[in-house]
Amino acid sequence: MLFSKRILVILDSGEHSPKALHRAQLIAERMGCELELLWVGKSEPWTGLAQDLAVLQSSAVRFTQEVITKDLIDLVVERWQQDHFALLVKGCDLRHNNRRLLAPRDWQLLRETPCPVLLVKQDQHWADGRILAAVNTVTHDPQLRAHNQSILMLAGFIAHALNAPLHAAVATPMAMQGVEPELQSQVLIDQRAQRCAENVLSEMNLRVAQLHVGEGPPEHWIPHVSTEIDASLVVMGTLARKGVSAALLGNTAERILDRLNTDILVLRAGIDQPLPPLMT
Repeated sequence: MLFSKRILVILDSGEHSPKALHRAQLIAERMGCELELLWVGKSEPWTGLAQDLAVLQSSAVRFTQEVITKDLIDLVVERWQQDHFALLVKGCDLRHNNRRLLAPRDWQLLRETPCPVLLVKQDQHWADGRILAAVNTVTHDPQLRAHNQSILMLAGFIAHALNAPLHAAVATPMAMQGVEPELQSQVLIDQRAQRCAENVLSEMNLRVAQLHVGEGPPEHWIPHVSTEIDASLVVMGTLARKGVSAALLGNTAERILDRLNTDILVLRAGIDQPLPPLMT
């Protein structure tokens, strides 16, 4: 079962850290997990921290605390090697758009963490909104196809557990001249993407309340759909590019962080484990 072991919670002085702690507690209570709280940075914690910890202490959730004195990314990888935690939770940083030589901490976590990463922005309960899976079902690459199926299955698992509506969003490429006829018409491109998505969902026996297919790029289409349907959580994947390729090509999940007003659950390509069929 997903979320069946330990959850790692990264806490700092960021605006969304209290929300991350609250979200992690909700997940731990529902899934029967333990929390490991890792404190980062030297800044003062948020006002109300003592009350938040008192609430956590009075709950049935078991937790430990530790102040980090080493590099966060190295510590996360080290923790993974010691005990394959099921999820990493952190308040989403607000500074991703600042130009800098090194990638922001959130980006580094998405690239390096070998488990799903939940970046928290909101306090609302996920069951009060809609769960949105952002996927590319047109790909012919077997590994990417399996990765997109894992994204859909993870989103479906969450929606099923919360009895919340599940939606899926597919961003299509822009029509181009001089290529095969099917790629010269936006209508044909969208129809092809619709068919591919419906086939994948049918193969998985997974139903969605609505399938949203529209012209990309993903960093514009996915936030548009998320706002339109009032999503409470967006589940998406990342190729976790690093080094020069990350600087030149980037990662969609990273570019989209600041465009979304929801919590974002990111699954890295290449580390997702096969999930059992989810019957809905």
